Amino acid sequence: MRRAALLATITAATVLTGACSSLLGDDDRRGVPAPASAPSGPVPTSQQFDRPFPVSADTWDATVTVSNLRLVQTYSYPDPVLVVDVRAVQSAGQPELGPEDLHAYDPSGRPFERIDDPAGVVPDPLVPSRMTTPGQEIRGMVAWTVPPGTRVGRIELTTPSTIGSITVTRQPVDPTQS
Repeated sequence: MRRAALLATITAATVLTGACSSLLGDDDRRGVPAPASAPSGPVPTSQQFDRPFPVSADTWDATVTVSNLRLVQTYSYPDPVLVVDVRAVQSAGQPELGPEDLHAYDPSGRPFERIDDPAGVVPDPLVPSRMTTPGQEIRGMVAWTVPPGTRVGRIELTTPSTIGSITVTRQPVDPTQS
């Protein structure tokens, strides 16, 4: 009798386990993400501050250098202002670059608000420009407001065919903390 009860218990456990398994899905498939589809746009590439990197669109190429990451304090904004210097040199075609092509993010990926008209905040704001002659160069500064105490995660330059992503490992000094 005990053998029959034990056999019935094992059979019931096996049936219930199989039923639970079919309700939850196959254990081998749970937790496995669906295959990723091919990216529809450019894939970010890692770049470095103070080193030129190529950017492009369908009909043009240029080389861009992002440098001198810093926080500044201004009377125009209560929060610190993050500033970078940008230098672009035409390689081919007629490259168009401007401040709207640059984005700054905190470490979790939240974007900082770019200052659309930083005249009076920085001495040489980057303006949207088209380079028309071989080797032509544009320079300027791009600025964003940064909530107090927030770390900078990365700066990205996005063009139709390129995303140059610069990870910020060394934080700029906050002038209000000096």
